[in-house]
Amino acid sequence: MKVSFTETALAEIEEIFAYIATHNVTAAAAVVDRVQRVIARLEDFPLTGHSTDEPGVRIVPVVRYPYLIFYAVADEEVVVLHVRHGARKRPWEEER
Repeated sequence: MKVSFTETALAEIEEIFAYIATHNVTAAAAVVDRVQRVIARLEDFPLTGHSTDEPGVRIVPVVRYPYLIFYAVADEEVVVLHVRHGARKRPWEEER
């Protein structure tokens, strides 16, 4: 299954790296690498994540780090919508 990213998700990954890199570049690279490995696993196991209150959106945690990956499965594609710190509001909560 193909994986694609929204511009928002790509920007959030860059922001995560930039924030952590201000303290430790090696740690920032490790976090982003782990995020990418979790996302890569969705290619083979797209239904790994849990359903959310938002229709069609699933969520998978980045184990070892406090980040959550929000994604949708459409046809033969996994679309990464957001990558956020677990303490932040859910993306759909901000819109209301």
